[in-house]
Amino acid sequence: MAFVASSPDLLKDIDLVEVESSEATATTRERGGGYSPSAVSPHHEETKITIGHEGEAPTFAISQRNRLYQILKRLSTIATIPEDELVDAEIGDVIKFLVEIESEQSVAVIREKLSILVKDGSPSKHRSLVRPALPSHHPVWSIQYPLLKIAQNLEHLQGLSADSAGPANSPASSPSKKTDVIVLVSSGAYNPIHMLHIRAFYVARQYVESNYKFPVVGAFISPSHDTYVRVKNRRNPREMITKRHRLALIETAVASSSWIEVDKWEITRRRVLDYLSTLTHVREMCESHFPRYRVHVMYVCGCNTVVKLSHSALRDEGFGCITVCRPTQTDMVIKHLGKTLSKTTTIVEDTGVLPCDLERATSFRVRQALSNVGANANKIEMMVGKPVFQYFMKHEIGEKIAGKVSWTEEDKQWRQEDLTYVEYTES
Repeated sequence: MAFVASSPDLLKDIDLVEVESSEATATTRERGGGYSPSAVSPHHEETKITIGHEGEAPTFAISQRNRLYQILKRLSTIATIPEDELVDAEIGDVIKFLVEIESEQSVAVIREKLSILVKDGSPSKHRSLVRPALPSHHPVWSIQYPLLKIAQNLEHLQGLSADSAGPANSPASSPSKKTDVIVLVSSGAYNPIHMLHIRAFYVARQYVESNYKFPVVGAFISPSHDTYVRVKNRRNPREMITKRHRLALIETAVASSSWIEVDKWEITRRRVLDYLSTLTHVREMCESHFPRYRVHVMYVCGCNTVVKLSHSALRDEGFGCITVCRPTQTDMVIKHLGKTLSKTTTIVEDTGVLPCDLERATSFRVRQALSNVGANANKIEMMVGKPVFQYFMKHEIGEKIAGKVSWTEEDKQWRQEDLTYVEYTES
C-alpha cells in the first residue's frame, strides 16, 4: 500500500500524522500499543490518511499497495521480521514505520526502528518477545502431540503470572482457581492450505487479545475427512490432494509457528464430522490435559463458511465464533446474516497491507496456478509460502493436479506417523 497525492514527490517532505476513518477511528492506542477495532472494523475504502506540515491544512491521500510492498521487500533483505511478532503490529504503526524507513540508508537505524515497532506495536498483554528456553528435563516435554505448543505457551503464561502475582501462596496463584484461556480452531478441506488460512488465526488472535482479558494460548487447524474433499472436487477428482499430502502440507505451513498446530483427529475418523464435533473434541482434549485452566474454544472461519453455520448451536454449546473478512466482504456477510445473526459472531475485518496475489489467494486459485507451475511459480509461492511451495515441487503436486502425472498408491496411503491416530484403515 502506498500513498498518492497531488504531487508524486509530496510525501518526501511530509509527516504521517494519523490514520482515521469516516465512521470510527481505525485503531486505538492501548497500553503497549494495541489494535482494538470494533466488532466490525471500518471499511477499507473509507479509511483516510491525514498528512501535512505542522500548522498547515491537512491533506487526505488515498492509499495504494505497491509502494509499501516495495519498502517491505527492501526491508526483508535487511532484517529478519519475526512472523509471530510483526504480524501483531498495529497497522497504523506499520504504515508509519515503512514510510519513515523508505529513504533510510543506515541498516542499524532500520533494525533499531524495527525493534521498537515490534516491541511497541504488539497488542498482546500476555506474551513477552523473548522467551527463556525450557530445559530438556522440563515436564512440559512429556506432553504429546498435538498439545505440545499449547503446553509450552501455558508454561510461559504461568511464569508471567507468577512474576506479576507475587508469592506462590498468594490467592492469585491458588491452584483451586482456574485460569481462563482461549484456543482457536478452524476446519475445512485445506485443498491445499494457503497463507490466508494462516493469517486468519493471527488476525483473530490480534482482535481477541486487544478486546478481551483472556490470552490465546494456541490454535488448531483441523483438515476434513477425504470423503468431504472428494465430494467438493467431484467434477475434477484429480484436483483432490490426498489426506497424506494435505496433512503434510499443513504441518509444513505451521512448522515455524509457536502456537498453531494441525489436529489429525477429524481427518482420521471413520466418517465426515461436523464442526461442532471438532470443537467439542478440542475442548475436551484441552480440559482433560490442562485441568488448571478453563479453556474457551472459538471457531475461526471466513465469510463463505459463516453463512452455513448454526449460530444457535454454537451459542448453546458455549463456543465463540470469529469471522475474518477482507474489506470488500464485510457488507456481504452482514447482509446475508441479517442483524440478529450478525451479532452471534464477531466480524473482524482484515485491513492488512497485502500483495495482490496473496490478497486473492484461495485454494481454488492455488490449484489453478499449480496446473502450470513453471509459469506461476512466483504467484504460487506468494500464496502458500516458500516451505509449502517447496513441498509442492518435491512431490510433484502440480503435475498430479494437472493430470500430467498420476497419483500413486503411496500418495493415497497414510504416512507411518499418522497411523497411530487413524480410527479406520481402508481394506
